[in-house]
Amino acid sequence: MNYQVTEYDCVPTTFINALQCLFSREELPPEVIQKIMLYSLDTINKNGEPGKRGTTGLACQLILQWLESYKSKSFAVRCEYLTEDEVHLRPNNRIVRCLNNGGVALFSVRFDNTSSMYHYILAIESDPEYIYFFDPYYRGKRIYGEDPKAIDIIKGNPRINLKVSRLRLESTAMERYSLGPAEYRTCCLLERKTK
Repeated sequence: MNYQVTEYDCVPTTFINALQCLFSREELPPEVIQKIMLYSLDTINKNGEPGKRGTTGLACQLILQWLESYKSKSFAVRCEYLTEDEVHLRPNNRIVRCLNNGGVALFSVRFDNTSSMYHYILAIESDPEYIYFFDPYYRGKRIYGEDPKAIDIIKGNPRINLKVSRLRLESTAMERYSLGPAEYRTCCLLERKTK
């Protein structure tokens, strides 16, 4: 799994990490990585600097459409883009069903409690209380001021470095790692297609 190389590339980093979970290195065509990077960082900040507001939801949808249409001998993926009320963890939700089927989910969550920034992290596993993620934004220690029952850093696992309670994720409040209000919620589901 890879960490971001800038403050803004959580989306392409998380997409590449997602594909690393689903495919071996030998199965990933270089063209797939090229397209993810090409379609990402499509924003311009208020100072006219490209990429410094991250990647838009529209670009995420374009990446998913391209990934689903691209097929090779070793690569085929099923993708789904969820928005608003579709993004939830209540019973019979599509997100946990995807994780239980061996897929992954790219969550857009609140980056912190103070800014309006959202951040993409990769859901890999779930249990009745927590969702387990790889967060591409490197955090070396416990997040100061956070309840460890809501958010906890995991060390020593190469695929998972964060667990977040379902209760925190489902929160509509502007809290770190919450999904926030329904109108801002997005999630990308990816599953390897079997032939």
